[in-house]
Amino acid sequence: MPDEFLTGSDWQGRSGPYQNVNVIEADLWPVGAADGRDELEDGHHMFFAIGPVANRALNIVGVSVSYNDDADRCVMNVAPSFIAKAYVCNITGYAGAVANAWAAALNFGDPVYIDDSAEVGLGCTLSRAGSNSAAATNPKAGYVWRAADEEPDTGIGGGNTDPYPKSFSTATDEAWLLVDVMLWPDAY
Repeated sequence: MPDEFLTGSDWQGRSGPYQNVNVIEADLWPVGAADGRDELEDGHHMFFAIGPVANRALNIVGVSVSYNDDADRCVMNVAPSFIAKAYVCNITGYAGAVANAWAAALNFGDPVYIDDSAEVGLGCTLSRAGSNSAAATNPKAGYVWRAADEEPDTGIGGGNTDPYPKSFSTATDEAWLLVDVMLWPDAY
């Protein structure tokens, strides 16, 4: 399980498009101890919902490009079709406050959602569940996408085979995969 939000220099799946906006941390979710998540710090690149939780599932969704801890200000890319790496949890449903359904694999084009349920884990904001553990509709973040070096018979290096479906380590409990996700929310 990822314990921290994604960091590193290879977080982008492609080199654009960009529509960067400034957002204060208080307007992002799920992030921080109150949401059962890692704290946002410089160098983190995650999918977040923007705006009040009460607006779900119509929140704008974006990917954190940079963060200024001193100002609690985050630059978020909200451009549809931007591709970034993200952890995706295999939860697909809940019974009450407990996860009770899990995907065995991720397929190319599977939708993923901003999920603020505790079961999704500290370093993850995305799951396959359209609703959270409180039965509230989750904002759609986008779709699972192939990395540039995973394009069958083309792309970087050429001669690649299709890596999808990608299997989770279990289909009876929470598990995570690091994959590329194309930002394509319902609201933008």
